[in-house]
Amino acid sequence: MMISDLPADLLDEILSRVPATSLIRLRSTCKQWYNLFKDQMFAEKHLRNVPKQLRVLTLKENRLFLPSVDLNFVPPSIEFSDELSLNNSNNSEKVHIDSAFHCDGLLLCTTRDELVVWNPCLGETMWIKHSEGSKRVKERKPMYALGYENNQSCRSYKILMFWDCDELYDGQVDEFKVYDFNSNAWRVVNYPNCFIMNSHGVNLKGNGYWNAYDDNYVDYILSFDFTGERFIRLCLPPPSQGCMNTSLSVVREELSVLRCVKGSSKIEMWVTTNKMDTSASELSWSKSFTMNFGFPVLVYTGLLIDEDKKVVLCNTIVGDHLRGACTIGEEDKYYSEIAFEGMSLSPPPHIFNYVPSLVRIQEGTELDVFGKSPRRRGDDPPTRRGDTAMCDHDFQFSQEIDDMMS
Repeated sequence: MMISDLPADLLDEILSRVPATSLIRLRSTCKQWYNLFKDQMFAEKHLRNVPKQLRVLTLKENRLFLPSVDLNFVPPSIEFSDELSLNNSNNSEKVHIDSAFHCDGLLLCTTRDELVVWNPCLGETMWIKHSEGSKRVKERKPMYALGYENNQSCRSYKILMFWDCDELYDGQVDEFKVYDFNSNAWRVVNYPNCFIMNSHGVNLKGNGYWNAYDDNYVDYILSFDFTGERFIRLCLPPPSQGCMNTSLSVVREELSVLRCVKGSSKIEMWVTTNKMDTSASELSWSKSFTMNFGFPVLVYTGLLIDEDKKVVLCNTIVGDHLRGACTIGEEDKYYSEIAFEGMSLSPPPHIFNYVPSLVRIQEGTELDVFGKSPRRRGDDPPTRRGDTAMCDHDFQFSQEIDDMMS
């Protein structure tokens, strides 16, 4: 029996467990499978069933890189030679990316005057004019996050926008707005009186998370529930005071915190132990490891890349200088560093995780957030050679991402 002879529900179940970077090569097999990739219900089933392919992306010098870290060497090797290119929708020029936010394999990237929702695995993009991006009020600029409303039928993706100060400085946040892809409109949402310390938030199970503090300078985690469009205040690992430069990241289905202990050279990695959902008002934390750096250091962003060996990839700032990217771990043998030559502190490189997926940019979007038609790519059916559909991008990207992300 050939695989194409299997019952549709069994075939659907099998394919939903194949990693996205391997499955994407099969899109050009036949029309039936090509249509399966356009099925949002299948994409969401694939997200639930497939083992998570956690990868690392780094935004530096307005480019996205796929850093490779080899922990088999002592000390580990770090390379930033591979770039994940985003080209302009009107020409082949590479786009300068100002910021990037990840959710379900989709990247929400900001450029000088546009937003782009991008699935690198599928090669699909949707470009959106954002006139707010050109507005500056006392060095404040709009920040964006991508999440989704988890309703009964399917996930409905939304964008959260808020105003923030320069990324190196703390600033009071106001004017929160939500854009719904279904209604093609912005809504102003009620928000707490808060200060966001690091505008590079993370998304976990559709909700956004940021480091924040209140008027009494009490640190906490600010969460935004995209389903109820409400904010939730969550606790940091104890003690929440006496620490600085707390960096949030996601490890599997857990939230993690990498932080520097004020007045010392210690760095701590904490991971949540309880289930993350919209009803959580308290978080339980477990310390993964503590590492003594040897001298005072600040960590801008960091990500746990090996839970067994307890190794983190992060970027470090010593004094007023951006030192570079480094791996740190519970054991000294895992320390390695690669310098960022000639790079400024504004903004420092951003390290975050990425999960390749088959999630498509939502259908039915006719107007963008400012009343102009967004430009889309990736919807064209593949060209045909004989009876087999061919998509050159599918093979090239899957080969590229397999080679660079393994």
